[in-house]
Amino acid sequence: MKLYSAEQSQQLDRLAIASGNFPGILLMKRAAYRAFQTLRQHWPQAKKLYILCGTGNNGGDGLALAQYAILEGLEVDIALVGNSDHFKPDAQQVFSELTQLGVISQNFSSAKLEEADLVVDALLGIGLNKDIEGKLSDIINQVSQAHKPILALDIPTGINATTGQIHGCAIRANVTISFITHKLGLYTGLGADHIGKKVIDDLNLPATLFEQIPSLADFHDLAYWQNKMPKRSIAAHKGSSGTSLLIGGNHSMAGAIQLAATAALRAGSGLVKVISQPGHLQTLTEQQPELMTYPTKQLEMLLTQVNAIAIGPGLGEDNWAQKLFQQTLQHSMQSPTPLVMDADALKLLAQNPQQRPTKPNWVLTPHPGEAAQMLGCSTQEVQSDRLAAIRKLHEMYGGVIVLKGNGSLIFDGEQMELCPLGNAGMAVGGMGDVLTGMITSYLAQGSGQGMTLMDAACLGVYQHAAIADQVIENRSLTSLIPSDIIDGL
Repeated sequence: MKLYSAEQSQQLDRLAIASGNFPGILLMKRAAYRAFQTLRQHWPQAKKLYILCGTGNNGGDGLALAQYAILEGLEVDIALVGNSDHFKPDAQQVFSELTQLGVISQNFSSAKLEEADLVVDALLGIGLNKDIEGKLSDIINQVSQAHKPILALDIPTGINATTGQIHGCAIRANVTISFITHKLGLYTGLGADHIGKKVIDDLNLPATLFEQIPSLADFHDLAYWQNKMPKRSIAAHKGSSGTSLLIGGNHSMAGAIQLAATAALRAGSGLVKVISQPGHLQTLTEQQPELMTYPTKQLEMLLTQVNAIAIGPGLGEDNWAQKLFQQTLQHSMQSPTPLVMDADALKLLAQNPQQRPTKPNWVLTPHPGEAAQMLGCSTQEVQSDRLAAIRKLHEMYGGVIVLKGNGSLIFDGEQMELCPLGNAGMAVGGMGDVLTGMITSYLAQGSGQGMTLMDAACLGVYQHAAIADQVIENRSLTSLIPSDIIDGL
């Protein structure tokens, strides 16, 4: 599935109209009809609608929806936010048609809001690029406080359709029907909390139209990435099934490296070796006998004997951690063995800008806070434009970047992938450690068999999120823990 920016979506709309086969008024009426169908599907008992319209084409969609609702016998009130003289031609035509039907738009009314069974948000659409203030901000706040069910057309007002950023304030919809394209902002960033259930309708535009505009990002199903994993030979043995080395677990952090190492085992690595604090080694093997544990003095030897390496889970930033980090980084500069860096390793990497390989063979998996440290900015800046953040991370660090969070992004410098899976229950310590172990295991198993860094990173992210979604089907969201992901492998 292809994901587009707001600008690309508008460009596709213009291309459709310019083709001569899809007049703007036809697209507006078609969008409104699909929106009305969605409304009836989700709120079949609704009899009284309050449609909030701006003066752009999004407002025109709302006005056209009002026509269908009136013809079906629903009671409709329209609040026009703006001057009707400013309507664009297609929206002006629909407005004139409504006037001929005897429907008169009015200023926003809190009383009409309270009377409504359902609110339709057709205020601004996807062109928003600045914070909402003044009268419109007051209206959004009143709508929020009314706790009415809301259908948003194209995107909830206040959400950036490209980044998912909230521009000051935003409508929180129960259902959003988005037209023509899957917009990136529906799937990532803080605004995703405001989307509700997503309905995407391409308005029956031909596939050839979409081929004219390269997508901003893509997402695939889990099976697509699972098929990237080389099939295991019937004659396979532990040595041919990938050897993973995981480094971390400083004082009081043995659990982090245990989660990562156990995840690597469950994800299929034939051998999993661990470097950790001496006091942790016996405990790790007692709790997971399949792990092979080693003291730090054997790191140099082990680095040359494995198919994939990970460093970071529970690593810390003290002298012990920095020594392991430097050894591993130096090895990475001279060896083709793929490396996964997470957690504290990313912080140490950010502190050593002069030591980055020219062509790194690594996967970096920062969460927004770690990404902010790596970029020298605030977490809020990262979250306000995750697309720009991951591109900057790749520019600075290379390899493959996994920017974790809602709508995790994976980028190798050319291909941008967004994972639409996962849930808020994953916001718990240790989830990232499990992901690190999984990606490392997939790299180890795919070593020499054509599996790329991007393949392994995407498979890890998708599998990790898919299992999390499966778990909460039978349990509460807040009961999800990292060990559940390992159990689901």
